[in-house]
Amino acid sequence: MAHTSQMTARERVRETLAHRPPCRVPFSWQFCATEEMQRTLERELAGRGISWPTLRIATEDICTLSPKEPWTTCGAGRVRDIWGIIWADVAYGGGQYREVAQSPFGGEANMAELGAYPWPDPDTVDYVTLQQQAEQTPSDRATKLACGNPFETLCWMTGLEETLCRCLTEPEWIVAALGRITQYYSARLRQSLEALDAAPDILFFCDDLGSQQGPLMSPAMYRELLQPFHARLFAEARTMAPEARIMMHSDGAVMPLLDDLLDAGLEVLEAVQTDCVCMEPEVLKERFGARLAFHGGISVQQVLPHADAATVEAECARLVRVFGAGGGYVAAPSHAIQPGTPVVNVLAMLRGILGPEAYDEALFCARLDAAVP
Repeated sequence: MAHTSQMTARERVRETLAHRPPCRVPFSWQFCATEEMQRTLERELAGRGISWPTLRIATEDICTLSPKEPWTTCGAGRVRDIWGIIWADVAYGGGQYREVAQSPFGGEANMAELGAYPWPDPDTVDYVTLQQQAEQTPSDRATKLACGNPFETLCWMTGLEETLCRCLTEPEWIVAALGRITQYYSARLRQSLEALDAAPDILFFCDDLGSQQGPLMSPAMYRELLQPFHARLFAEARTMAPEARIMMHSDGAVMPLLDDLLDAGLEVLEAVQTDCVCMEPEVLKERFGARLAFHGGISVQQVLPHADAATVEAECARLVRVFGAGGGYVAAPSHAIQPGTPVVNVLAMLRGILGPEAYDEALFCARLDAAVP
């Protein structure tokens, strides 16, 4: 996309993550939209003469690079991942989500069973596909490398409720399991970076630590059980790619954990679920904006699906003003845009973030008559 500014998408992202104001706030679709919502966007935008795939690519400032792990089929529409977790597609009416169907540590797995478990081998990961992703990424876009999710992986392997109970009753088991998982992600990160010709701009970790009302664990428990593993991965990532920024995804109300995440080495918080308790943009920016950048913030629970288009545009423009003051903000939906979200609201989101001139330019570039040779 030929932007009106001389600054490229990559330069915009780098400037804002360095806490310097770019020519305009960068935008990313991040988790974009569910498959059903993307079909809706493609159908309804085509009726307006707009190519949804072209619009998505034209407005995306950050491209994700993700190592491909092996999956195996195990019958009845189920698949097993590299961790031994069995997943199944669960219908919810208008579509389906892939959910955990069987957790390998779902029973009373003891320390001996933990030690004997066949942990995944990072050498089985497809790094060639990762190289191809990088080669196919436009050179003017920022890149983000998926680096792993140790606590979330443990929750999938064990079950969320049992994992949180064991944090209280068997913390030594939690530490041992996280050590094994972190060892894998550390090796995968190293091999991923070795496979790339150029270091990515962002190293992206994921660990959901919050509910709508508050964090899943106290700050003290986080510091005792999980922070050492985040600190290890973040430090190794910074050593391997010193120019890259450390970003982590977490849904929910995580403000009570932000000081500890910063101490672990976090530089960019992703999701920024402003619907949740104590996640007001003004408070987040005032308390943490000098040390922490924000990526996300646009509500896919309330604002995008339920507000009118004028309110969506105004709210997105407000987030740009608040989070983007002095740099430090990449505008994005807080998660995947959900089915039932009005397409006009998605367009209003873009207009509120990009501003009228860049928005009109994006729509012009995405015209169907321009997208088809």
